[in-house]
Amino acid sequence: MGAPLIQTTSLDWQDKIQPAYTASGRPNFLDAQGEIVEGIYTDMPNEVYHALDAHSSTGIKTFAKGRHHYFRQYLSTVCRLRTKQQEYTFDAGTFGHMLVLEPENFHGNFMRNPVPEDFPDVELIESIPQLKAVLAKNNLPVSGTKAVLVERLYAFDPSLPLFEKIREQLIVSFLDQRYANYLRTDAELDEMAIFYGIDTSQTREKKIEEILEISPSQPIWEKLINHHVIDHIVWDDAMRVERSTRAHPKADWLLSDGYAELTIIARCPTTGLLLKVRFDWLRYDAIGVDLKTTLSTNPTKFGYQVKDLRYDLQQVFYCYVANLAGIPVKHFCFVATEYKDADNTETFELSHKKTMESTEEMFDLLCEFKEALTSGNWYGHDRSRSTWVIEV
Repeated sequence: MGAPLIQTTSLDWQDKIQPAYTASGRPNFLDAQGEIVEGIYTDMPNEVYHALDAHSSTGIKTFAKGRHHYFRQYLSTVCRLRTKQQEYTFDAGTFGHMLVLEPENFHGNFMRNPVPEDFPDVELIESIPQLKAVLAKNNLPVSGTKAVLVERLYAFDPSLPLFEKIREQLIVSFLDQRYANYLRTDAELDEMAIFYGIDTSQTREKKIEEILEISPSQPIWEKLINHHVIDHIVWDDAMRVERSTRAHPKADWLLSDGYAELTIIARCPTTGLLLKVRFDWLRYDAIGVDLKTTLSTNPTKFGYQVKDLRYDLQQVFYCYVANLAGIPVKHFCFVATEYKDADNTETFELSHKKTMESTEEMFDLLCEFKEALTSGNWYGHDRSRSTWVIEV
């Protein structure tokens, strides 16, 4: 076990914190010319932070794999971006982070996707055989897809306990509380398509795709469901992440009395590079905390994960940038929570020796990174391009 964390008593750095945006919506992190302003900012949207033209620990960790890795990911024209479907796919770790760090941004903005098991006292009509049986009993056609069968029965008797309709009504009620209007029916979608000059004879999916290309913020039923309605398994996993994390006394203490998702921008005096970090949690006493959802909280296995994913570089980079901004971060702790095969949380600190080694490596990498950006030389594992002699 690591030695107890030593708390920092100076609070002067908190006077430097400012919101990312003014009351009128002007970004405090940009000057009149649109240049980035160094500082400490709260409430900066995640997508805005990632778009900042400054270097992050992720970039440095990628560079540590080899210059060619950094070039491929950040500078090449090879496009391997996530698909639109993947963009809407968030895992329990993402929502678990939000529940622990920013619960106010979770509650009220998301709902659990209902499943039949949520209604134990109702004899639901849910499966295709059940739908066909009720249709046959009422002398109605039994051909068609499940969606067609549901609509046919609903038109016949809206009071029937059709699970798909109950689920739909719950989602409608949830979205109605958050949006004044949104496109849901085919008629509403066609009206918008005509407004934008889009061919209405296309499939619904194609019309939605073209509408969103013209107006990405357009509220459309399918888009809103993808954004607000969470798969029931993911929802339950995220809830367990929060419970496990808060049930660990040290983790609960670490993730209290501080700032969530605090953005810090500072310039490295040695390389002149503009650097940025986004702490999961920074306590008022300047202890940095990073929440990791992981497959295992076994210390040995988590140690392998630290080595493989270079959490050590992340830690020293975060501390360095914070120190440049005047925040005396001297201690950093990882809160690791697993939820897939078991529910547990452990807290971890890097040894002093490892911290010193990683700090030295970070400074070397920053200098090499600056040289690569200047020279444009993105060679692989050997600068001289000589032939490797290997023994298998």
